[in-house]
Amino acid sequence: MVAAFVACGSKGDDADEETSEPSSGPDAGVPSPVAMYRSSWSTDPFAGGSYSYMAVGATPDMRRSLSAPVGGRLFFAGEATAQDHPSTVHGAQESARRAAREVVEASQAGERVVVIGAGAAGVATARLLTEAGFEVVVVEARDRVGGRLHTVITPDGTPLDMGASWVHDIEASDLAEQLTTLGLAAVPFDYDDQSVADSFGGVVVDVEKFAGPTNEAIEEALEWAESIDRDVSMMQALERSGAAEGLDRTALELVDHSDVATEFGASLAEMSSWWGFEEGSDGDDLLVVGGYDGLVKATAAGLDVELGRPINRVAWNDAGVLLTDNSGTETSAARVVVTVPLGVLKSGSISFEPALPPEKAEAIARIGMGLLDKVWFEFDEVFWTNESLMWNLVAEPDTPYREWFNLAPLTGKPILLALLGGPLAREWATRSDEAVRAAALASLQRFIDAGW
Repeated sequence: MVAAFVACGSKGDDADEETSEPSSGPDAGVPSPVAMYRSSWSTDPFAGGSYSYMAVGATPDMRRSLSAPVGGRLFFAGEATAQDHPSTVHGAQESARRAAREVVEASQAGERVVVIGAGAAGVATARLLTEAGFEVVVVEARDRVGGRLHTVITPDGTPLDMGASWVHDIEASDLAEQLTTLGLAAVPFDYDDQSVADSFGGVVVDVEKFAGPTNEAIEEALEWAESIDRDVSMMQALERSGAAEGLDRTALELVDHSDVATEFGASLAEMSSWWGFEEGSDGDDLLVVGGYDGLVKATAAGLDVELGRPINRVAWNDAGVLLTDNSGTETSAARVVVTVPLGVLKSGSISFEPALPPEKAEAIARIGMGLLDKVWFEFDEVFWTNESLMWNLVAEPDTPYREWFNLAPLTGKPILLALLGGPLAREWATRSDEAVRAAALASLQRFIDAGW
């Protein structure tokens, strides 16, 4: 399945934050923003990226290997272990239900269970096990709950989500109902309400005519890939199948940059031609505007959560498990549920003794950890005239911050959001706030120059 051009929005289930200090200063044409807030999930040691994807050589079966219990003592949850809806918040909740069932089946009620991580999967697992009669302790590396769900509140009280922002495919779960029950506002989001500016000379009016041939070429390359005996990247499939011949390279680059990279957190050059597009969301989406991390905070209320405890060692045997944090403090339990992001498992910052089985280690190595970063800008007033919810910019290759979301029609606030995903996001993740601000506002200026 290939989404239509910019058809599915970002999957922020799997993105963590690093908020900058508000920035300001003179910018020709574009007014000086009141504040800037940015994420940098790939440089966050407790995230290592935003959410998982099928990289070249990875298969969906590897998610099953990643989720499998070890020795009846180690259990695993998190969006990367979800079988049906990976890379989503409801996928993380789905994984929690599965992990909790596995613990219940392997244990006796009343046992002590430690859950590592207080994100969406961690607190949901802890809640279910507590309700099932277990003694549950959640240990969290950060000084807050939420993980890759994190909301920053502006001085005027506007919530800005640095990680997950969308409820994907509202018919696939009861997540929308959960938010309604908690009073967390979410609004329907129309991905067709978009405009594309061509910085080489005008405004692209017919988006489908511009991007349609690229999407057709991707479909052709996917069919070709089914006939080969070795997985290759989507970009290799496009080139080797001949599907890319004659394509408008600016259209291909924009689809790669502003559709694929902000949907999957990875580029066509990184994604599996066999499985990369098999995962994803269909159906209608909601944009959460009431602060997404309120979901995790509500679930965590009343649980025993120990913050500021990064775990670096998990040792286990037939008698139980022993966890050690960075300060040397040890915690023992009968079982442990590991819910840290795939990026943390990839980093090796947590050692397992004995080592994890080879098939689980292979899954950790081969499944990709994508990246989607955000830059939020708050202005004194709305100075733009284009009322589309989504803006995209045709520009030179490697131009950052070319996909924007206009929050004014949905919130009434003068707020714009720039997204950056995949390899270009990793490149910019280590840049200074000043450099990011300048690059993003330079891209925004091009929209204004186009008459927006």
